[in-house]
Amino acid sequence: MGLLRENQQRFANKTTKFIGVWWGENFPFWYVCEYPKAGGTWLSRMVADYLDIPMPQYTIMPLGCQCVIHNHWMFNARLRRVFYLYRDGRDVMVSFYFYRMRNLRQNPDSPFNRRLMARYERAFGDGFDPDNIREHLPAFIDLEMRRPMNARINWPTHIAQWCIPRRDNVAYLSYEDLLRDTAGTLGRCIAKFTTEPIDGHRLQSTVDRYSFDRMAGRRRGVEDRSSFLRKGVAGDWRNHFTRQAAEVFDHYAGQTLIDLGYERDRAWVKQCLDAPGCIRAMHPRPSPMNESSGVRRWLTALPLRS
Repeated sequence: MGLLRENQQRFANKTTKFIGVWWGENFPFWYVCEYPKAGGTWLSRMVADYLDIPMPQYTIMPLGCQCVIHNHWMFNARLRRVFYLYRDGRDVMVSFYFYRMRNLRQNPDSPFNRRLMARYERAFGDGFDPDNIREHLPAFIDLEMRRPMNARINWPTHIAQWCIPRRDNVAYLSYEDLLRDTAGTLGRCIAKFTTEPIDGHRLQSTVDRYSFDRMAGRRRGVEDRSSFLRKGVAGDWRNHFTRQAAEVFDHYAGQTLIDLGYERDRAWVKQCLDAPGCIRAMHPRPSPMNESSGVRRWLTALPLRS
């Protein structure tokens, strides 16, 4: 049943995207697009709550009603009312690592997780310790950059596809801005796609309803690795990146990190301390599809980060 449901969900997702591309205006659909682990589930629930429309998840049937569709799709110019949520790629990798390890513990027998376990045993070694993120993160980042599984393309390429150039039918927002000013950031993006004035009281009610404290039952920043809502903060990568992990990430996505405004230059790599036994990571130059220097042209249109 696990494999059957996995295939049904995959078929439903592909069919819904086809419907959205060709007939999505008839419903209409609202889209929250992200590279995995950028905060898209949180944003999707708030958008759906404010608009008072459904946000279907894990459906095995294609969608054909007005709703919010959370996805990791590649760019398509025919999609309308798209929120593109991005996040510091280093935090994405850390969050993704813990998410994957949690799923392996909680549902080890699912077809997808069996494939994941085989993948990680080849990369980390048989009997690897999933809690040892400092040791395994460099190889994990390398895998997600070279052969991503939850998205068809890697993080810097996903960013480049959606953000170069800026699209009129896309509202751009960062996870960090959403944390810093949830109501203001959410209201600005919803206002882009509606002629009705934003209802401040309704907006604040939505933000309160989906606050981390309320959903997780603990304060933001208090970690629970067994929960989907693990920590809910920005900058957690500093607690887990070694020098080797920094070098691997910089190799594939260092320029994208700069172009998005998260770093001014590559000096951050040298500030990461090596874990015992780490050696300098050596990799071939990435293929052109992984290059993202074109984000620089898009950066001029972004508000300056504080």
